[in-house]
Amino acid sequence: MTKTIGVITNDATNIFQRQVIAGIHAIAHQRGYAVQIENRIDTHGERLALNRVAGILVIANVLGDDELRQLYASGKPLSLVSHRVRYTPIPAVIPDNTGGISALVDYLVARGKRRIAFIQGDLNQNDGVERTNAFRRQLMRHNIPIDERLFLRGDFERGVARQSMRDFLRADIAFDAVAGADYLLAITAQEVLREANRDAGMCVVGFGDGMEAAEAQLTTVGVDVEQLGIRATRQLIGQCEGLKMGGITILSTSIVERESC
Repeated sequence: MTKTIGVITNDATNIFQRQVIAGIHAIAHQRGYAVQIENRIDTHGERLALNRVAGILVIANVLGDDELRQLYASGKPLSLVSHRVRYTPIPAVIPDNTGGISALVDYLVARGKRRIAFIQGDLNQNDGVERTNAFRRQLMRHNIPIDERLFLRGDFERGVARQSMRDFLRADIAFDAVAGADYLLAITAQEVLREANRDAGMCVVGFGDGMEAAEAQLTTVGVDVEQLGIRATRQLIGQCEGLKMGGITILSTSIVERESC
């Protein structure tokens, strides 16, 4: 009988989560496991029956830390993607948010940029919080004063980022570069700057890489999102097959330089 891995996500249509899920499917299929998705954005969708799945993968912050602790304490094999519960042994796979954002700031400062507008991610999610905190810390390491007006709301949603960027331009605040907490936010900033005829000579960078970033010629911090799903699925299947797993796996990042900067 085929065993099933349960995946809990808040939006399986989101490009980041689609790529993670593609990685999950690849390894699960290879190892003979089926995959069942619980998509929390679909309030009428099917919910996982915990007694019918061999283990559970949870993407980002779709479940709260207390719920994750209870789930782990129940003995059900569990791994997390792009989220970690501090002070617990719950295994997780996350991108190197701190190293990646620090490298982006260093890259911009080396090019003389010191008034960097930062489009933040969802500050209720691990990735959003870590990337914003890393950005602030790296500015301070370069002795760049923190100007709260340069921190724009993005929520990992292109519509939110677009409105924030338009409002920011209308406020006529001095800036010389834009960094997005993910590459889609950065691409959105490129589009708004182009609409406003403010793109000439402007440096725009992002976090993460994908086909859209390459098409937009976006300089970014590359991280293989499918690998997040692949590594987490290997962790989970290891647990399902009796191995003890714990700790955080951090995927390395590197600057991918293109024409946007």
